[in-house]
Amino acid sequence: MHQVREFFHIKRCNKCQGFRHLAKDCPSNRPSCGRCAGHHPTRKCRSPQVVCINCAMHKQFHGTRFPVYHHTSDSGCSCYLGEVYKKTRDY
Repeated sequence: MHQVREFFHIKRCNKCQGFRHLAKDCPSNRPSCGRCAGHHPTRKCRSPQVVCINCAMHKQFHGTRFPVYHHTSDSGCSCYLGEVYKKTRDY
């Protein structure tokens, strides 16, 4: 028996870590780190702390209880899973 999985691509910006666009089209003026949520490029991060900028911002502005201590590229990220849901639901 073979396992079949659906393939889909979720765009995530490497500059601001936001979804639905790429760095070349990023509307943000400053970078956000995908590791610590600081205002620097992820490749320059030296922080031992790991915080997802997407979940932290969603928690701050929408009052959600999303866990925030994970990398923005974590497959279990609540914001990422929300994007997956939006991309794969039937209309």
